[in-house]
Amino acid sequence: MHHRSHHTRRSVAALVALAALVGLLSACGSDAFERCVPEESTTASAAQLAGTYEGSFKAKDIRLALTATPGQNTGGTLTVENWPTGSFHRSKLGETFTGSGTWEVEPGRPPNSRSLLRLHFEQPELLLPGDTLDKLSIGIDTKRTFVYDNSDPDVCPDFRLKLQQN
Repeated sequence: MHHRSHHTRRSVAALVALAALVGLLSACGSDAFERCVPEESTTASAAQLAGTYEGSFKAKDIRLALTATPGQNTGGTLTVENWPTGSFHRSKLGETFTGSGTWEVEPGRPPNSRSLLRLHFEQPELLLPGDTLDKLSIGIDTKRTFVYDNSDPDVCPDFRLKLQQN
């Protein structure tokens, strides 16, 4: 009898651990995702995005500075540090590059109408669309502004940069 109760206790512990694991996995749903980065914006403006961003996780040590062009509400100039290099340019530029260029907010199209941040790199050399990570989702809520690579909407993006509050 003693042996059996010990076994039961172990199964209960295993079930509790399993339930906790399942809870963690299902927490990756929309709630956890919205906490990790704000939901994709449909109304982002250049003025909201201007500033310095610091990366975390896969974007660790990456900085992105967006300067809005006065009198124009769609974009401006950018500088990046340690930006990931697309495979085409890796042999020349290395894994990452420091550079500059321009940016714009690309308005979303229906059905979901989500805005995108589009980056145009001109220095150290002209990188064509697709040569590197040049389209980022924009997430804004009352406290935070993020730009991130939304390759899989069901998981928290590894490549994300947060606007630093001055």
